[in-house]
Amino acid sequence: MTRTTHILKIILAVIMTTASGLAFAQEATEVANKVYFLCKNRKEVRTVRVQLDKAGICSTYYSKQGSEKNIGSGKNQESCVGFLNNVKNNLEKSNWTCRDISSTKITSLE
Repeated sequence: MTRTTHILKIILAVIMTTASGLAFAQEATEVANKVYFLCKNRKEVRTVRVQLDKAGICSTYYSKQGSEKNIGSGKNQESCVGFLNNVKNNLEKSNWTCRDISSTKITSLE
């Protein structure tokens, strides 16, 4: 294989990877977050958020150490916000600093 052929194969691989990445990105959908908090303590970060689905059902998610878990859900959005506030208040009592990032948009691959 000549050097030129090798370089062309690399360029083709990059183009194909980029093209497949663009197709993948088109499948992403925006997630509607009602409430979203980012909490920090030294170098550790945790998040707690309430997400609404298309049917109006809410779910509260809590993430720590890179893993997000659903900690509650229901039809009554106030109960999901209550789950969020319980977690946020417990973190703040343990010297975590939480800030509202509700206006932040995230993307979900569904």
